[in-house]
Amino acid sequence: MRTALVVHAHPDDEVFATGAATSVLSDQGWHVVLRVATAGLHGASDHLSTSCALLGIAEWDWLGAPDQWIDDGGRNSSRTLAATPAEQVTAAVEAAAEELQPELILTVGSDGLTGHPDHIAIAQAVQRVPYRALGARLRAQDVRAGQQLLPGRQLGSGRVKGCDVPLEEIGGDCEQQRRQALDAYYDGLGSKPLAELIKTHRPTSDGLLLRAVFDATGWEQDRFEELTSWRSGVPSFR
Repeated sequence: MRTALVVHAHPDDEVFATGAATSVLSDQGWHVVLRVATAGLHGASDHLSTSCALLGIAEWDWLGAPDQWIDDGGRNSSRTLAATPAEQVTAAVEAAAEELQPELILTVGSDGLTGHPDHIAIAQAVQRVPYRALGARLRAQDVRAGQQLLPGRQLGSGRVKGCDVPLEEIGGDCEQQRRQALDAYYDGLGSKPLAELIKTHRPTSDGLLLRAVFDATGWEQDRFEELTSWRSGVPSFR
């Protein structure tokens, strides 16, 4: 059985960044495994099992030791991924990969998808290990399309820019599962209308912006840049 290792900094990244891809790979018979570095800003790991079941992820565990890293909301205190020496984060990713021997690693792209420093630390660590890896990114045009759904209102932190380079698309029939996985973390973020969510969620939340991007451009695909291509042969996603 082909194995895909998904590596993320926080619970919910598996929904926002790679939710469509893991659904597709699982449907194609891949064994999809998640390793997550922190419990999230509000202990969101409680919802990981629900999210994984919806998104075709067969199992999840911690990257490194439990509680080794924390999410402090991007302030980069000493126990965050961003503040940790790069070789330590890389060693944790490499240990997971050596255990699982994946054909493919999925994570966020070189810009961290949202610019979050912990995301960027994970992407850089994955780039250093000798396995083929894809990093999720947004197209700049899609970010603009999401922002335009609520004209005159700021959506997101301002760090989410997207890119204009060619990206590889992985997609399939997974909209309802992805919406439900978001709802498992945040009340209504996957299912309530965007105009209603803006009243109860911080407009500067990048999660809210990503929700708007999904509404504007579709829930059923993720787009990736090539982070590494160490192994010969390219897995087929068709």
